[in-house]
Amino acid sequence: MRDPTANEGPAVDVPDHVLSRRIGQGSYGEVWLARNVMGAWRAVKVVRRDRFLSARPFDREFNGIRRYEPISRGAEGLVPVLHVGRDPAAGCFYYVMELADPVGGVMPAPKVDLATARGDSEVQEPDPVGAALDPESYAPRTLRSDLERRGRLPVDEVIGVGLALTAGLAHLHRNGLVHRDVKPAN
Repeated sequence: MRDPTANEGPAVDVPDHVLSRRIGQGSYGEVWLARNVMGAWRAVKVVRRDRFLSARPFDREFNGIRRYEPISRGAEGLVPVLHVGRDPAAGCFYYVMELADPVGGVMPAPKVDLATARGDSEVQEPDPVGAALDPESYAPRTLRSDLERRGRLPVDEVIGVGLALTAGLAHLHRNGLVHRDVKPAN
């Protein structure tokens, strides 16, 4: 589901998610900040067929994410893909991911009128993680944003980033996949 007040762009039906606003864009698609029915914030990448001259590269991208999804949770340093789907009416496929940066943003649960459901009084569900993410000001944390904000990073931090990156890429290679867009913005 798409929030009608979100950034411009054709509607995409992502079941059980509300797309809040676009937080990234590349040559193959857009990344949206989204909230699922449980209140957890996710990133949703939408890849549109009309961005490709032919179906072959579009299908290659879909097949790549289909192969990546089951192994995405198998190594630290990889962004877990939680769901892959298609929206034929919008001419795209999408995938739902954990946010790459460690923000535990969960919106407070709405009040539920259980009186209607089972005769109890109104109940407020607890917010297990806290509303740490402000959707209006959220910007994804990337290596590029860290470099812009902090300048040169300490050597030990660079080594840690390098080791996490090589471990993630090695996991992909062991599973017959190649990441073709490694850069600080990703």
